[in-house]
Amino acid sequence: MGKPPCEFLEYSSAELIEMLSEQQGMTFKVKKIDGRFIHTFCSGRLLSKIGLTPQEVTGKELKDFYPADIAAHKESFYRDAWHGKEGIIYESVFHGVFYLVSLQPVKRFGKVVEVIASCVDITELKSREQELRETKELLESLYESSVDGICIMDTDGKVIRINHAFEKIYGWSEGELLGKQAPMFPAHLENRFEEIFKHLHNEKVIHFETVRPRKDGETIHVFLTLSPIKDAKDDIIAITGITRDISEQKKSEDFYRKADKLNAVGQLAAGLAHEIRNPLTSLRGFLQIMQSGRVNKEEYFDIMLSEIDRINSIVNEFLVIARPYQSSFQKQNLVRILQSVVTLLEAQAALNNIEISMEVEARIPLVECSEMEIKQVFVNVLKNAIEAMPHGGVIRILALLQESGVLIRFIDQGVGIGENQFPRLGEPFFTTKEKGTGLGLMMCYKIIGDHKGEINIDSTLHEGTTFDIILPLTDGS
Repeated sequence: MGKPPCEFLEYSSAELIEMLSEQQGMTFKVKKIDGRFIHTFCSGRLLSKIGLTPQEVTGKELKDFYPADIAAHKESFYRDAWHGKEGIIYESVFHGVFYLVSLQPVKRFGKVVEVIASCVDITELKSREQELRETKELLESLYESSVDGICIMDTDGKVIRINHAFEKIYGWSEGELLGKQAPMFPAHLENRFEEIFKHLHNEKVIHFETVRPRKDGETIHVFLTLSPIKDAKDDIIAITGITRDISEQKKSEDFYRKADKLNAVGQLAAGLAHEIRNPLTSLRGFLQIMQSGRVNKEEYFDIMLSEIDRINSIVNEFLVIARPYQSSFQKQNLVRILQSVVTLLEAQAALNNIEISMEVEARIPLVECSEMEIKQVFVNVLKNAIEAMPHGGVIRILALLQESGVLIRFIDQGVGIGENQFPRLGEPFFTTKEKGTGLGLMMCYKIIGDHKGEINIDSTLHEGTTFDIILPLTDGS
C-alpha cells in the first residue's frame, strides 16, 4: 500500500529541502512582514561558502547579517520584486565570494505573497574576467607603447585600427586611414588577399622587407610581418600587420658595404699596378724597337693590341668593383662573373706564388642575382683565400649544379680557421687577419642572405679552408 497523502507530502518536502541544501548555489525566500523584508527560508552550499548558516539568515532582515549600506542596496531589489517586477538580476559579493542573484515574485490572486531568489556562484567567472581584463590592459599597453607600427585590417585590407607608432612611421593619423587601404602593402600584394589568406592559413605568418612611401613622400625601408586573427571556426576574420622601420639599419648596411668595398679596392690597387705594369713594359719595348726602324713594325701590331686589350680588361673589372653600390636582380652567368673576378685577382695571386685553378661543370644555368653584389662576394672570398696562403699553393674554384642551386666552391691551402673562431665568423669587426676589418665576410653573409642563398665554411688549421656559396635557381632556369 502507498503512503497516506500527508505522510507523502512530508516525505516529499523533506526530500526537496535536502536537495536544496546539497545544491552548489543557494535558494532563499523573502516575505514582507510588518513593513520589513524577512527571510523565511535559505539553503544551499553557497550559503556556507559565504560564511553564513541557515539559522543566521532565516527569520532575519538583511541588515542583521550584512553591513547597513550593502543591506540597503540589496533591499531595493527586494522592494522592486515585491512590487511585481520580474527578471531582476544583480551581482553580490560577501567575504570574497561573488554570486549572481535572480529574484522572482510569487503571486496569488494577483498579489505578491513572497519572493524566491536563486543564487549562482560566479567567483571563478569573476576571477577569469579579472584575468582577461588585466590581459587586455597589458595587450593594450603593449599595443600603444610598441615602437613597431601595428595595423589591424579587415579581410579586404582596409584599416580597422592603428597604433601611435604606425602613425609616426607612415605619417598618417588613424582618422585618415580608417576604412582605407593599408599603406604598407607593396603594389604586387595590394589586390592578392586571397593568396595572402591561403598562405596565412598554412604558414601562420608572413615576413618580408619592402620600401614604402610615407605621407610626406619620403620612402622608407620597412620589415613587415603579417599574421591572421581567427574566429572559433579557424576562419580568418582580420589581419595584423606589424611594421618595423629598418631605414637606419639599411643605412648602416650600406655604410659597411661601402667600407668593405673601399678596403677591397685599396688592397686590389697594388696587385693591379703590378698587373698593368707588365703589359706597359712590353708595349714600351715594342715601341722602342719600332722606333729604331730595325724591324718591320707590322708583325708587332697584334701583340701590342692584345696587351692593350689586357690592360683595358683589368681596368674595367677594377671599375666595376669600385662603382657605387646599386642592387639590381637579373639573370646572370655566374661562371662569367667568376672568371672576371679571377682575372682581377690573378696578379695578386701571382705575387704570392699562388695558382688559381677553375673547374666548371657544363651547362651551368643562369641565376637571378645582382652582378655587382655577387662579384663583391667572390672578390672577398678569393682575396681571403690568397691572403691565407703566404707560402703559395693552389686555389681551386669549382662551379657545380646541385638540386638546391648552383654551388660555387673555393678551396685553399691556407692557414685555416680555429674551431673557437667559427661561431663569430660574419660578425662586424671580427677578423682572423692582422689588418682585417671583419666587414668583408659580414657583407658576404648579408648579400647571399638577400639572395636567399647559403654560405657554408669548413676549415682545418694548417690545412686549408673550403668556402661554399649556394645560390638558388629561379623558375625556368
